[in-house]
Amino acid sequence: MTKPMRRIAAIVATAAMSVALSACTQGHWVYSAPPAAGVQADDGGVKLRNFLIIADAEGKGMLLGAVATRDADIAVEGFTVTPGLDDGSYGKPVTVDFSEEVRKGATIYIDGENTQFSSPDLTPGMLADVDVTFADGTVVKLDVPVMPSDHPDYQEWWDKYAA
Repeated sequence: MTKPMRRIAAIVATAAMSVALSACTQGHWVYSAPPAAGVQADDGGVKLRNFLIIADAEGKGMLLGAVATRDADIAVEGFTVTPGLDDGSYGKPVTVDFSEEVRKGATIYIDGENTQFSSPDLTPGMLADVDVTFADGTVVKLDVPVMPSDHPDYQEWWDKYAA
């Protein structure tokens, strides 16, 4: 291979590598919108997105997240929150009354307005087990982070719904 041909081959290879390696950020990714702090789970066509708990030091909390369905209408029938403790065990489960239908292809947002609860075992910085119960008997389990209510990212929600 001659020197000019090697140079052209190197340029083509470099261009191909840069396209291939940068493809992972294509789509709707926005640099100024970092990943959410919540957790996700999929169960068939049901998608649970960005679930987290905001809590204060006294154990008052609210559950946030979103539920979407792509295949069929579903109904969320409630949540059970079991706070994690410092020693690795779990506190007493708390039932969060919530009921809402989700139409096929739609998403509902759990914004804290109707998902407030209290538990003396709830501690910011820990995890909590959250069971999401559906009308058909399906239960999806999540390990959800408990975020402090005075964190700047969550202060607006806390002030709006916890007051």
